[in-house]
Amino acid sequence: MKVALIIAFSAVIMAAQEVQPIRFEQLLELSSDTSGVFVRNFWATWCKPCVEEMPVFDSLVRRNPTVKVELISLDAPVDSVRVRTFWRRRGFGGVQVYHLIKKLRSEQITALSPLWSGAVPMTIVSRGMRRIVHEGELSLSELEQLIEQIRQSEH
Repeated sequence: MKVALIIAFSAVIMAAQEVQPIRFEQLLELSSDTSGVFVRNFWATWCKPCVEEMPVFDSLVRRNPTVKVELISLDAPVDSVRVRTFWRRRGFGGVQVYHLIKKLRSEQITALSPLWSGAVPMTIVSRGMRRIVHEGELSLSELEQLIEQIRQSEH
């Protein structure tokens, strides 16, 4: 029974590591989920601060598995092979990884957050209707502080 549980858990982690193509409209639908705390990070393989920030999300899901983490690659749509290869080499479990199939337009950036200039990395921490937007690289302690702020704002 223990072995079956470990295998089942490993299968869940492996499924989370696959990069999924996503349309902007689907991304907005994901944003409508108001249960729990969500961390959504926009990144690119060519962005050095984005790549350096990745271990923060790995540590976060290990320390706090109740927080749902979504990583959205803004690499050019034609670079899907590069994104998949990058994630196979450097990825980790416990997160959902998406690659937008079309480049974001400025009005779509504004729809995601009027506070976002379009620069990466950018992270949105949300719970229900509460959102905190952070543009730039985050440390684990900074990210955990944002999560705590979101949790505290409901009391």
